[in-house]
Formats: sequence, C-alpha cells, structure tokens
Amino acid sequence: MSDIRPSGSTRDAQYGFSKIFVHDLDAMAAFYQEVFGLVPFNRHQDEMLGRRIDEITYQATYPGGSALTLIKYLDSSRPIVGESVQGFTTNDIEALVERAVAAGGSIPEPIRHIESFGIKVVFVLDPEGHVNEVVQLLAT
Repeated sequence: MSDIRPSGSTRDAQYGFSKIFVHDLDAMAAFYQEVFGLVPFNRHQDEMLGRRIDEITYQATYPGGSALTLIKYLDSSRPIVGESVQGFTTNDIEALVERAVAAGGSIPEPIRHIESFGIKVVFVLDPEGHVNEVVQLLAT
C-alpha cells in the first residue's frame, strides 16, 4: 500500500510513537497481535510520573514508521477509553473486521465507503473499548 499523505515538519522533531493505556495488558497484547499482526519489540516495567508501569512496545509496521506501545499503570483499576484513536491501514478491511470480532473486539458501525477520499473506513473497538480507525485505500 503506498502512502499518498505528504510528510514534513517545521522543527527538529519527528512523531515516533503512541501509547494506549489498558487494563489487562496481556489480553490487549493478544488482541493487537492477532488482529493487526503487530510484533512485540520489548516489555518493560518502570516508573512514569511517580507511578509503576508495565508496557509492551511493538515494532513499526514499515521502515521508519511509528511504533505503538500498550501501557498499564499498575495501581490503576481501569483507564478511560476514548482518550485516543489509533489509525491502521489495510488492504483487506473485511478480513481485518473478521479477525477483530473473532479476537473479542467489536464493530460499532458498518464499514463505510467514502468515495470523495477513495477509502473504506471502519472503527474497531478492542475488548476494553479503545478506538482503532482502520482505512483501506481503494484503487482510483
């Protein structure tokens, strides 16, 4: 899949990763690995802002791409969902939706075809309710 989005920055900074706060780190890791095919890079326990954390970082899905980290505050009962949206692209949105549902996720709205952008889009909620926007670029 080619990326038609422009890139650039006006400063010496590059966007490199994002983190999703989760409750059940191992269950969420299994979901993201099964549905999106993410490959774990490392697991790390540390302290962040005075709180103990456990996190799993995934490899970028393409050279130079951003990395995703699933993170859990060890003293937290449950994070607030809807705090962010992770974006994924795919060549087969229907197959990804099937994997998501089989892995315990949900699809709150049907796949939409947005002709003006030349895409199909769907929102995939992981088992804890975190929002993932999935886009398939269509041939023009």
